[in-house]
Amino acid sequence: MEALIAGVVALAWCGFAIWLGPKVGFVDRPDEEGLKPHGRPVVPLGGVGVFAGVHVAMAVAGIFDWWLFAATGIVLVLGLVDDRRPLPPLVRLAVELAAGVVVGLRFFDGIGIAVAAVLVVVAVNAVNLFDGLDGLVGLSTIVTGAGFVWLAWQRFTDPAFGWALAGAAFGFLVLNWKPAKVFLGDNGSYVIGVFFVYGVLHPDPAMTYIGPNLLLFGVFGLDLVITVLRRWRSRRPLFVADRSHLYDQLHDRGVPVPAVAGIAAFVQALFVVAAVEIDRWTYGVTLWLLVAAVGLVALGAVAAAGGVRKEANGQSG
Repeated sequence: MEALIAGVVALAWCGFAIWLGPKVGFVDRPDEEGLKPHGRPVVPLGGVGVFAGVHVAMAVAGIFDWWLFAATGIVLVLGLVDDRRPLPPLVRLAVELAAGVVVGLRFFDGIGIAVAAVLVVVAVNAVNLFDGLDGLVGLSTIVTGAGFVWLAWQRFTDPAFGWALAGAAFGFLVLNWKPAKVFLGDNGSYVIGVFFVYGVLHPDPAMTYIGPNLLLFGVFGLDLVITVLRRWRSRRPLFVADRSHLYDQLHDRGVPVPAVAGIAAFVQALFVVAAVEIDRWTYGVTLWLLVAAVGLVALGAVAAAGGVRKEANGQSG
């Protein structure tokens, strides 16, 4: 039920946003540099639908969380402003940290709050960097939500949040599949990043839960690490946009956009399976060693395929 409610709310908003965006001048236009691959203006307001879908579904399920509402509300506003006029990195960082502190206060006291704040900054930027092709984030977020549901079932806890996240992502994806009629926008990628951290820490921020859940950052975290390494090797600024992400490299090799989204979702599903199996069979130090091993194997596989090679003239070779 949570997935259905979230999906309907998200889809309804996205349909309305397609009409509303041009009326108020809230559209994402193609650029001359080619960093935005779409060929026509698109409304970047899908994140509002995902935000509303998850929270409405959680309210109906009786698990509405004011801390989560506040944290996602903070980054939603940040993203909406950033979509209209790009903000300085330090301003974005400060607001992201503030949202992270709110999430941290929901679960921790002391050093745990700082850990949650760092996780929010990492997740928000990971999702934002990954949001580069139609259907890419939406499809992988559905898989991530399903991962939260699967882990909840395995732990005999409430899977409602995972269902709500997957449903809202599906409602958005209906109108974001190529050719996209609506984009997430920065507002959506920021909101989904906070949702991911909440899912990682929910329902119990004990270390046994956090370890496997961290793997659900999956393709988002992998792309972030690869991007940082690639730009470091090429001596390029971290916050300068480019078209050399893993998904860009696949698309440049002739893989259609829907297929790229499908490949990313499949890889994300592998991370979900790894998380579930590690959670099922291991505890303590062994658990954390296996989590680290999965991450290193994934990074090594991408590196072996040339995903972190140095760029030439600002592009990957």
